[in-house]
Amino acid sequence: MAVAAVAIGAVLALATVVTAGTRDRGPARQQEVASNGVRISVPAGWPRNATKCGTPMSNTYIVDVDLIAGCAVLPRPRVDYAEIKRANLDLDPEAQLATEAGEAFGHPVLRGGDVLSDGRTRQVVVVPDHQVVLVAVSSNPALAEAITHSLRVD
Repeated sequence: MAVAAVAIGAVLALATVVTAGTRDRGPARQQEVASNGVRISVPAGWPRNATKCGTPMSNTYIVDVDLIAGCAVLPRPRVDYAEIKRANLDLDPEAQLATEAGEAFGHPVLRGGDVLSDGRTRQVVVVPDHQVVLVAVSSNPALAEAITHSLRVD
């Protein structure tokens, strides 16, 4: 009976250590992405420009991609992505979502966002003096917010 109690105690102790180790791994690994004078952090496993006709096809970060006229993917896949793009701020519909004034590394920025019809959160940051729009879309609102808050302006 004593041997069984010791064995059960050892199993419970091991389970506690494994659970604590899994829980305390810390934040997910990140990679830094830079374009047009701004830098952000995105999940390390995201590939660059996994798009078709400018539409994200899997979780990805998008930089330095031009729109392709007459090319569209429908229906749009429900994936997470971050995009850094140069834009005409007066005409870009995503830039219009950013209305809250703020600052990032000494540069004025505008922040905003919404929820897409499929339930994903879209966060937007505009860096007017660089004519750059950062868009983060995710089914996890905390991830979209973390991406936009990782913004660094060079």
